[in-house]
Amino acid sequence: MKILAHRGYWKTAAEKNSRTAFERAVRCGFGIETDIRDCMGKLVISHDMPRGGEMTAEEFFSLEGIRTILLALNMKADGLYGELLKLLDRCGIRDYFAFDMSIPDTIGYLGMNFASRVSEYEHELPFYSRSAYVWLDCFESDWFSATDVERYLDSGKKVCVVSPELHKRDHRAVWQVLKGIRGEGLAICTDMPDEAKDFFQ
Repeated sequence: MKILAHRGYWKTAAEKNSRTAFERAVRCGFGIETDIRDCMGKLVISHDMPRGGEMTAEEFFSLEGIRTILLALNMKADGLYGELLKLLDRCGIRDYFAFDMSIPDTIGYLGMNFASRVSEYEHELPFYSRSAYVWLDCFESDWFSATDVERYLDSGKKVCVVSPELHKRDHRAVWQVLKGIRGEGLAICTDMPDEAKDFFQ
């Protein structure tokens, strides 16, 4: 089980998507999920609309140790794949996947690592055959079973599950389901990376 720290390993809400949270995640050996937008001709790290002064994606990709962990890149705007690909190549980032692009925009990512997303509201997985990952979300219910996850893994996909606390729901039932799944290729994106490490490892 790989553990991805959602917006970095933050201790306070103000640390989300900050250098402090990213560096802490790297030190602890966690992967990182973060958000990428464009602002004034550059890619920046920002969950919400950029206001200026955000860390650039190039600064993020250049952090010490960042090439040793898995990165989940939530693409918050369309049309960014060309610049993203250049930055990934320039910074030597190989262990990553992009996700949450619109369906038309995903065409530009077909030569890159990306995830097809599924949730209780999204059961069609466009470009599934070309995707490296499945981003498995659960907005309002614990709708999936271990069998669902194992089916994706058995088809050769890696799976990253969104932990329910990201949607302000209790995480324990989903964690228990995932604990029983064996094999490579499973990851969880969580606001509680330390607790996840203790539970799963």
